[in-house]
Amino acid sequence: MSGLLRLPGMSAGARAAAARRRFDVDLFCQELLALVTAGISVGEALETLARKDGAASQSVLAQLHARVREGLPLSTALAQQPEIFPIMLCESLRAAERTSDYGPALERFVRYRRLTRQVREKLLAASIYPLILLGVSSLVLLFLVGYVVPRFADVYADMGDRLPAASRMLLWIGTCISAQPWIAIAGLGLVVAAIVAAVRSAGFRAALLGVLHRIPRLRDVLAAAEFSRLYRTLALLLHGGIPMVASLQVARGLLPPQLARRLDASRQAISEGRSFSDAMQAQGLSTAVADRFFRVGEGSGSLAQMMDRAADFHEDEVSRGADWLGRVIGPFLMLIMGVVIGLVVVLMYMPIFSLAEAIQ
Repeated sequence: MSGLLRLPGMSAGARAAAARRRFDVDLFCQELLALVTAGISVGEALETLARKDGAASQSVLAQLHARVREGLPLSTALAQQPEIFPIMLCESLRAAERTSDYGPALERFVRYRRLTRQVREKLLAASIYPLILLGVSSLVLLFLVGYVVPRFADVYADMGDRLPAASRMLLWIGTCISAQPWIAIAGLGLVVAAIVAAVRSAGFRAALLGVLHRIPRLRDVLAAAEFSRLYRTLALLLHGGIPMVASLQVARGLLPPQLARRLDASRQAISEGRSFSDAMQAQGLSTAVADRFFRVGEGSGSLAQMMDRAADFHEDEVSRGADWLGRVIGPFLMLIMGVVIGLVVVLMYMPIFSLAEAIQ
């Protein structure tokens, strides 16, 4: 057993919860794919993975192995732990169980996760530099206001009302921060905690996405990312033999609420006999390029392959958009923070300029 599972102060339930948090679904699928394609049965493969030395997720694998030995299909055993295994994996394996060949389904899922993760990493990489720049600039601003400005307050103590109002306000804020640094640090911690809590809130994220979708260039990048993930998910499910209407029902859980509602309308239209391309175009869920791919796929009977190509096209668009945003947002934030820091410096030295003019 791993060190995580042997912690003496943890109950069995706590150890299981810790194992679930650390369970790597991608690694599990890759290792299971390697074993089943080598001709090893699913039960033996799960038993082998559960016995791996140092596996922090042994309890999860042991439960899977026990349920498969009881006669449950692998897809059903995975679906009993929805907090770990995504529904796309369960549905893909359930479709593969008709032929008892898990290899292609696992291979498609591994590829799906790799490609969607690459899109997410591109967007994350584009935001890292602006966040670092914003954090460093905020620390510099806090140092100026909390340490440098109070030193100027002693110099200007005798000037009284002759100080400009903006300078008096800045000196008062700096003096308060210098006199009560722990209160200022606690307030900063509360602000950071509030931001983290807001980011974890689904409602806040939905509202933030609504705001970001109003910014023209950023709106295009986010839409391309959402469409690429939708098309990639549908391609995965259709490749597994899952009907279109059922695939759309599974895919809706991956979309933000406004797109999920539009996808529901498309699913309803398709269930009434409308073509996939027409239903998606009517709800604004396909671009001009994607619509062309879909119509070619419907005509040739290769809709799943065309969805993969549409996803590839939009992922390339996300990559180009993320690079552009990284080049633009960084300098823009640098300009904004430079203006703010420069304003603080000007307000500190403004009384000196006033004295110089008075002496002349």
